[in-house]
Amino acid sequence: MAEGMRACIITNPTAGRRRRAPLARFTAALRAGGASVQVLATRHAGHATELARQAMHDGRTDCIIAAGGDGTIAEVAQAIAGTPQRMGIFPAGSANVLARELAIPFAPEAAARLILSGADATIWPGVAEDAKHTRLFVQMAGVGFDACVVHWLPSRLKRMVGRTAYVLTMLGAVVGYRFTTLEVRVDGTAYRAHGVVVSKGRLYGGRFVICPHGMQHEAGFRVIMLETAGLLATLRMGCALLLGRVERMRDVRIVTGRSVEIRAAVPVPVQVDGDILGMTLVRIRDAGRPLRLAVGRDA
Repeated sequence: MAEGMRACIITNPTAGRRRRAPLARFTAALRAGGASVQVLATRHAGHATELARQAMHDGRTDCIIAAGGDGTIAEVAQAIAGTPQRMGIFPAGSANVLARELAIPFAPEAAARLILSGADATIWPGVAEDAKHTRLFVQMAGVGFDACVVHWLPSRLKRMVGRTAYVLTMLGAVVGYRFTTLEVRVDGTAYRAHGVVVSKGRLYGGRFVICPHGMQHEAGFRVIMLETAGLLATLRMGCALLLGRVERMRDVRIVTGRSVEIRAAVPVPVQVDGDILGMTLVRIRDAGRPLRLAVGRDA
């Protein structure tokens, strides 16, 4: 145990009441393990980045902990990546994809023990950039149908029912989304697709396997491209994702690269780590700034 560890927890208070009790248990477990704990609550989008920067500037923390989902984690990582600062995660979001990817415990006491143990590893985030925004991401970026679901998702519904909100919104998007050809360049090589996921990891939307091997611990991405448009192709993709068979689909191409550019004749929505980024044209690249993260034994 790390006696005397100074921990700063950054949490999103609008995430829902059902997450308050686990957070309280997590905080209590850190304190029981000898850590001093400060809890900071975000007030608006991007505030987690500001709070993490301020905590580092003050110089009074050994570990900055993101208590939330992949979006909150990415905001904290935006500030920490490229610095010696150690970062921890307490999974408290809707999908918690990165936590599953890196074997980070969901049980509050086990998550606290991991952080107190001092174990960590280096991961390599990506950066997505459209005309108005530049955003670091830790798990994936999506362009097309999945990003449309994120754009249409009511935040209140997400707080109320968690992952079920994505399913409900997806049903509406299946009817309303208009597929557009995406012009994709991966390290300069041209492709065409109707949906793209640029992934650092193996998992998507929770515990579902979208590609056989992740790249969390190295630079680069797996680029998963759906080459067929339409409702049936999207439903096939969804079924393959549920069954862990995406890589076997004939109309799915998976390539590896370090620089991705995606454009379309009309604006197409883009999401990063389950949050809205903007619209195409989007450029995705290695962040070039590694992240020191407390991870599970099997990560």
